[in-house]
Amino acid sequence: MRKHRGAAPGDALFFDENRLGRLREAVCDLSWLLIRGYRAGAAVTFVGNRYQLSTRERRAIVHVASDGAARTLPETFDTLKDDNVCIDGFNLLITLETALGGGIVLPGMDGCYRDIADIRGSYSLRIETEAAVELALETLKAAGVAEAVWLFDRPVSNSGRLAKLVNETAEKLGIPARAGTADRVDSRIKACDGVAVTADSDILSHTKRWFDLAGWIITRRIKDANIVDLRCPEAVQGLS
Repeated sequence: MRKHRGAAPGDALFFDENRLGRLREAVCDLSWLLIRGYRAGAAVTFVGNRYQLSTRERRAIVHVASDGAARTLPETFDTLKDDNVCIDGFNLLITLETALGGGIVLPGMDGCYRDIADIRGSYSLRIETEAAVELALETLKAAGVAEAVWLFDRPVSNSGRLAKLVNETAEKLGIPARAGTADRVDSRIKACDGVAVTADSDILSHTKRWFDLAGWIITRRIKDANIVDLRCPEAVQGLS
């Protein structure tokens, strides 16, 4: 029996205004350290211990904070027309499942939207999976992309089932998309000769053209998305 990709135990902390204030301070501190070259692991440990953050809260501030690295500006929805896109399948799908299921979605300092699901080599289809696939494909069709290539990490469980679901749904909807499984998906998305669709910070730092499709969909088509803003209220580059 499938479950929702919803809120996790302990997520009530993210709705405590006092706690939210501390988390935003933690994001500011973590960004300050990362911009100045501190190693991510040590910086997260230091900030997490200082603010007594849970494991899930530490994961959250990592997804929100900025290291100040130079990055190209994202494509716009309109510029996707007649272009090819390479989709980081799990990255896109899990974030959309989370938003549809009422789980927490976090806007990052870089403008990308991310979930805090902890998927480590094991993925299970959720109640929201088919809806997330359809929503993504319908949006790509509306954008007028020439072709959308979805890649799912081969070692992750159920990657083949997801690729099949995407292919079947694309054929049903008449959308120019194909999906498959592959090793080293991150490297293949970085090498995309079209637009990389992902919110993975490492990939974004190594690609010239990218678009946060999940964020676009969440802010425009999922009206009841549970968006929690932990961004530092100050401009990170202006921190002293």
